[in-house]
Amino acid sequence: MKNSLLLFVIMTVSVHGFSQSGNSFKHDNDKIFGLIKDEASKQGYKYMIKFATTNQGAINVTPNTGYEIFFVYDNSSHPATSFKAHLMTPDSALMKKYTVKSFDRAQVGVARVEQLEFSTKSFTGDTRPVRLEAKPAAYIYVFHKIMPAK
Repeated sequence: MKNSLLLFVIMTVSVHGFSQSGNSFKHDNDKIFGLIKDEASKQGYKYMIKFATTNQGAINVTPNTGYEIFFVYDNSSHPATSFKAHLMTPDSALMKKYTVKSFDRAQVGVARVEQLEFSTKSFTGDTRPVRLEAKPAAYIYVFHKIMPAK
């Protein structure tokens, strides 16, 4: 009977711990998003789009525009990371040339943030597609601002 009770208590505590971790990440992610949004708006960036926990996304970029992209992921298990954005094109040389990798930014609780920045120059046409890749799955927040033409 004692063994059954002990096993029940251990399982209950384990389940509670796992559920707290998930809730903690959501809470920490919400807190980070508020901080990111405040700081980006101070620098003149406007909120563009959010991708909820995913490994990929895509945006269309416009000429003479700066972009800040934030990847927020659960760092409780310290996963290996790879976050990047690249021009969607069949030409592998162009894709490699126009690939941006992220840099580590901050951590709040178990939520860790990596960021990447890039700006577009003048180009023909209205938009160009850019693919966002996230390992591990992350919330992706995209901000943009119009840059002066050069």
